[in-house]
Amino acid sequence: MKRYSVILLVVFAVACVQSAIGQIDRSKKPEPAPTPKLTLPKIQRTTLANGLNVMLVEHRELPVVQMQMVIMSGAVNDPEGKSGLANLTAQMLDEGTKRRTALQIADDVDFIGANLSINATVDATYANLLTLKEHLVAAMDIYADVLLNPTFPESEWDRVKKTHLTTLLQQKDLPAFVADRIFNHVTFGERHPYGRSSLGNQQSVEGITIDDMKRFYAAHYLPNNATLIVVGDVSLKEITTHLDNFFKTWKKGETVAASFPSVPAIGGNRIYLVDKPQAAQSEIRIGHEGVRRNNEDYFPLVVLNTILGGQFSSRINMNLRETKGYTYGARSAFAFWKNGGPFIASSAVRTNVTDSSIIEFMKELRRIVDEDVTEKEINFAKNSLIRREPQNFETPQQIAGQLVVIALHNLPDNYFDTYVQNFEKVSIADVRRVAKKYLNPASMNIVIVGDVATIKDGLEKLGYGKAQLLDPDGKAMN
Repeated sequence: MKRYSVILLVVFAVACVQSAIGQIDRSKKPEPAPTPKLTLPKIQRTTLANGLNVMLVEHRELPVVQMQMVIMSGAVNDPEGKSGLANLTAQMLDEGTKRRTALQIADDVDFIGANLSINATVDATYANLLTLKEHLVAAMDIYADVLLNPTFPESEWDRVKKTHLTTLLQQKDLPAFVADRIFNHVTFGERHPYGRSSLGNQQSVEGITIDDMKRFYAAHYLPNNATLIVVGDVSLKEITTHLDNFFKTWKKGETVAASFPSVPAIGGNRIYLVDKPQAAQSEIRIGHEGVRRNNEDYFPLVVLNTILGGQFSSRINMNLRETKGYTYGARSAFAFWKNGGPFIASSAVRTNVTDSSIIEFMKELRRIVDEDVTEKEINFAKNSLIRREPQNFETPQQIAGQLVVIALHNLPDNYFDTYVQNFEKVSIADVRRVAKKYLNPASMNIVIVGDVATIKDGLEKLGYGKAQLLDPDGKAMN
């Protein structure tokens, strides 16, 4: 009897679906769904007595708490000749404290099912903690211990240093890493923080000592140089009580800002080659200095780049991948770092079409500056940007990531309240205006990592002058 009832239910469900399908008018193109509404959580703020800024968003859907300490110092604060110091200092924080060894830290975190990670980027350092609400006190005890009491033990440093040097050695054999590093080097110059690798190089890392890391920690890991972002099942009063308990010994101090010398002028298109003998592909990077994240033209620039090379259907990708068949993918991007990162168009192309790929890249870069984009292109770009935005606010980790943007780039708390509207009002004229203002196809660095013996002659016939040969560290070879 039960089996007969189940069969009837299945038959009924199929009939309902077929009936609904039959009512669809297939002669008409389906209308797109309405633009999704972006309802943003309220940001609550406080500042502790020691100067630590706190941003909190209550998110009660799950019994978890996400914490992200943003230290407003990163690789840009590496002293000259000590590139990689910020990165290695961050790596060493959870390798031992005054109360716990590295193994004890790992065991304590694992015991409560939490997740703790620390990493340094170009502009900042992040200490991330995700924990169940019921273990919040225990998790914060570990979190504060790691942030406030690192000892930089020599035994762990030897291991971390060797692992890091091995990573650098491996990256020298990866054309994509080499191309990115060399592009920043030639674009910003050796003395500019953005011109140096955030991971350092073999010489700089071998020269870094435990005392260097202790000095970097003392100078930059300060409460008045940090913002703590908290998202989850907790109130501002509750988290402030815990912070007063666990971080009360953290003392404020004077910070030293990074120095940013002027970026060298390019003066026309210039080709730089790094040899990768018998490489099947050439890694290409084309561009120049970009803009800050808090630039007033951020929204039209994002729309511009979406059309140019920021999605699969972009001009650059459709040209080099779909039309020409030179590559599996080509793209462009503004880095939008705190003090103005690079703009880069990039791809890995077949070796025998390296020069042809440069021609197509430059054609698209000139076209976006010289001609208006179409109504279809701008509408598609804006819709794709607007419709994906609500997905960035679904989980505590995603919300915290958006708050980092506000904290790091000094944006107003209501920045995302008008995010959709700011994209909606970008016009064709706006895209053309920012293209002419921020892109200069006549003066770009062209960096290629590939088989020099095969590609050099063809590249030098493009009219950009003699190619400059560099080694994988950016040093001139001719």
